[in-house]
Order: sequence, then structure tokens, then C-alpha cells
Amino acid sequence: MRRLLPTFTAALLLSSWLLSSNAQAQAEPSLPYTVQSSDKLIRISREMLTKPGDWNEVARFNKMKDPNFIQPGQRLEIPLRLLKSTPSAAKVISVSGSVQSGGQALAVGAPVPEGTSVQTGADSSAVVQLGDGSQVKLLPNTLAQVVSNRDYALRDASASGSTTWFSGLMRLSQGALETLASKRTNRATPLQIETPTSLVGVRGTRFRVAFDDPASKNARTEVIEGLVRADNTAQQSGADLPAGTGALVKPAEKDIRVVKLLEAPDLSGLPSDVTRPAGNWPLPALAGAAAYRVQVASDAEFNQIVRDLKLDGASAGAPLGTLLVGNWYARVRGIDAQGIEGFDAVKALMVKNPAQWRVSSSSLSLTGGQTVLSLTPVQANGSALSAASYSAEVASDAAMAAIIARPSASEPRLLLGDLKPGVYYVRLRAGNEAPDTDVYRFELPGNWGSTIFDVGFALTKVR
Repeated sequence: MRRLLPTFTAALLLSSWLLSSNAQAQAEPSLPYTVQSSDKLIRISREMLTKPGDWNEVARFNKMKDPNFIQPGQRLEIPLRLLKSTPSAAKVISVSGSVQSGGQALAVGAPVPEGTSVQTGADSSAVVQLGDGSQVKLLPNTLAQVVSNRDYALRDASASGSTTWFSGLMRLSQGALETLASKRTNRATPLQIETPTSLVGVRGTRFRVAFDDPASKNARTEVIEGLVRADNTAQQSGADLPAGTGALVKPAEKDIRVVKLLEAPDLSGLPSDVTRPAGNWPLPALAGAAAYRVQVASDAEFNQIVRDLKLDGASAGAPLGTLLVGNWYARVRGIDAQGIEGFDAVKALMVKNPAQWRVSSSSLSLTGGQTVLSLTPVQANGSALSAASYSAEVASDAAMAAIIARPSASEPRLLLGDLKPGVYYVRLRAGNEAPDTDVYRFELPGNWGSTIFDVGFALTKVR
């Protein structure tokens, strides 16, 4: 064994070490270090501790009989509060609607240092990426703060450098967070989400935390993937939540009841169209659901959320008719009687204007290597329609997401371009009216342009 501190320092450290509570110290988060044959205590202290003189704290934490002696192979737990650390980089990676920090609008790429609060408005959302790659999504009407986003450098006994360990903590004051914690192995502490009444810690998982009922001060947690620990900070109690479960943490109740999440609802029977401006989208039937959460986003990952609705089971549907014309994604989950929200189901939606006109007949022809669409437009009541201009969007998919051409003309005869044999979809516009609410399908045969140059009755309404 090695004597590594002067005698006068040893007396001071030993007395300080004996005065503190071992049980209290052991409750602190710490990182492990195994003493090597070449180690000297003074070197360990200088390289890893914020204050080298805090070695007495390390000795007390490890219940060392003599804080001045270490030996090879000895395992030491070093409290995080004593270790050197540096702030890790956090930034905003997605913004939709009104997202602010300190009264200033946040944009994608904006840094989010420790102590920064981020607030989303109604029908707005944001995603903050922490230093370990974890992504925290702030849903509409949410206020959250990055409390800790920090790297701890622990000297690597097997190499000349050091190993970096990450610790992250978000504080949720209002609203709801969806978190995808990275599966990083070197975690100084689990990634934690703190509300005024609960603390949730995770290691590599997908989960939701909400504090959206300020009157009751209840907090809820729902685990989609992995394992979560939910603690009731008021009652000093807790529970483990495996994947597919949720719990309501009530500050007035010690017990935390873990329940199974509701299954994802079946959306296959629901319409894929919503017509402006009334546009109620019906809710699915789901056993055990007392209410529903309906969210709409412009992207399939739901980083750009524009609607966040909580509807009771008796509701006539989700009012989505105020959305802009175009393609959207809707996700729906059931809410049980406790208020715990279940698994999501997702469906692509198209928001359309009421029909202004339609196509009564149509044909395709090939002119100079270009496919030409000729059509006869009529009004919704069947009478002839005459417009100053006509235009179209041509796509390779029925959702009209992969647009390949946008032709226009002063007559109902549109040059679609050099199209190859295959199936296509088209949405039409007459004059300054909104795009026709119908999407039409047409097919160019395999011998198009070689033996076939014309197709009659070309367009078939898809929706």
C-alpha cells in the first residue's frame, strides 16, 4: 500500500471523514474507478477532482479505514459533485410554430445551454437534442428547462486519456415531453425528467412524461420502449415501469399503480380525407378509452406538430378543417379513465377544399414525345365550366407527395412532359380556384409511344 498525503493533511482528512454520514453519502450518484499499480493519490485527485483537497470526501464516500492509503485493484466510487465536468452541447433540431426562450424566438440550430427554458405555444412544438444524442420533444403548450447537460471526465486507468460520462436532466414545469434517450453506455446518471412532483430516470428508451394538470399536481409517465423508474418525490416512493405500461404519480398518495397502456386504435376504417372548412374527422372505437389524443404533423416523425387535441369519447370528431390544404399525418391514442395515454396509431390525411369542379371526360395523347392530357371540365352541378387557365400537379403516388410535374395552360389541354409507361396521379386547378378535391389516376401502357399513342377515358377518380 502507498502513503500518499502528508501527515498534517491526513489528520484533517480523517477527522472530516469520520464526522459525515456514510448512508447519506452513498445516496449520491458516483462513478467507479479501479486503482492501478502506478497510481498515486495526489495524481488521481489533481486529474479527476475539481478540488484536489476534496479527497477526504471520496474517502468518506467509500468508507475507507484510512483515507491516505490506496492499493492496486481497489475500486473507488467518486461522487459526481466532486468530479471535473464540462457543459455538453445541446441544440434545437426542429421548430414548428411559436417556440421561444426568454421571450425570443428559437430557430433550428440555436444552442440550448444549461439553465435555458424553452416554451412552445398552442399548435407548436420543438425538439431539443442533448449532448449525448438524446432527443426531447416539447409538445404544444409546454415549458421545460435544460437543467443539466454535462460531460464528466474520469481518468481511464487502462489508457493515457480519460473516459467521458454524460449526465442530463430536464425540468418539466408545464405540458408534456416525448423523449428518445440514446443508448449510450457511459452514463453518469440516467437521463432524468423532473416535474414538480415526480422524477423519471431512463437509460436508452422511448417514453412520455406529462405535467398538464396543475390543479391536481399529478404527473404521468408512459413507457413505449425500454424501462423507466418513476419516483414520487413528495412521498419518497417509486416504481419501475417496463415497456407498455404507465403510471400516474400523485403527490398525496404513496403507492404508484402501474397499469398496462391501451392498445393502438385501428384507424383503417377512418377516412383519409378531411374537407375544409368544417372537416370533422371521426374518432375510432377503442375498448377502455375514455378520451382520445389526436395530433397532426407535417412529418411522419411528428417533430412538426401543428395540432394537439384531447377529445372525450363522446366527441363528434377531431376538428381538422382549419388545416391548410395538403398532406398531413395524424396520430391517435386512447386515454384511459385515469388519464394515462396509450400506444399511437398513425394515418396519412389529405385536407381538401370543397369540390369546385370535376372532369367529365378525358384522354391522353402523344405529341412530339410529350404526353398531353385533354379534359372536359364541368361544374359541381354538371354544367359546363370555362376558366381563364388550367393547371395540374402530377405525382407518382396517390398521396400526391412525390410531385414530378406542374403543367399549366390557357385551355383544358395540359402538356404533362416526357412520361414513361406506368401509373400516375393528377390533381387539377381551374383559374384561381383551389385545387380540385379529387385526385385522378391514369396509366400509360408498356407500349406507350411505340404502338399506342392515344388513351381514351384516361382519368379515374381516386378520391
